[in-house]
Parts: sequence; structure tokens; C-alpha cells
Amino acid sequence: INSLFFTQDRYPISRGSFGSLTDGDIAKFESILEKHRVLTGDETQGYNIDWIGSVRGYSNVVLKPKTTEEVSEIMKYCSSRKLAVCPQGGNTGLVNNLILCNLTCMHKYELP
Repeated sequence: INSLFFTQDRYPISRGSFGSLTDGDIAKFESILEKHRVLTGDETQGYNIDWIGSVRGYSNVVLKPKTTEEVSEIMKYCSSRKLAVCPQGGNTGLVNNLILCNLTCMHKYELP
């Protein structure tokens, strides 16, 4: 894992001015989702590596919502805190954000 390039080192990525993740943010995510669907630390490693194993991201938390309501709450909160989020369905090379919102637990998508 450590021999993989970070996405930000391989590709010219320009980031905006985003907030930093805090313990309070993790607590908020755990209040939206069940605690076992908020992954941190070593639990995030497999989600930070793209599917062909060429680059890795540095996301500190992986959120696993099951409903559109949970996704909506997560996105509203992250927007209010200026936290960078990357929606994820299959570990593409786009794993270069603070938070990964993994959508693989969602079996039904509801559009407004």
C-alpha cells in the first residue's frame, strides 16, 4: 500500500479551500448513520485504493449510507462545514477527498 502514489502526487489536482475533519464531525456522522457504517483509521485503507491498484487517496472517513435521506443529511452537513466529499461506488482513481461517501449499501435510489 505504501508504494502506491497518492492521487494528488500523480495528477495535477487543484483543491479549493475546504474544512478539516474533527472528532465532532465523526460524532455527527455517527448520529446520522449506525456507528458501524462510519469507518475511520485502518478501516478506510481498502476504500482509498483505486480498483486497479495504481493510486491511493487519503480520505480519513468512509460513510456508508443506505438511504437517500442519509445521503442528503450527510451532504447538507458537509456543505455547512465545507468538508470535501467524494461519492464512491467502485474505487475509481477519484479517491482524493477528505470524506468518501460509499454508496454500495444503497439498493434503491429515490429521485425527487
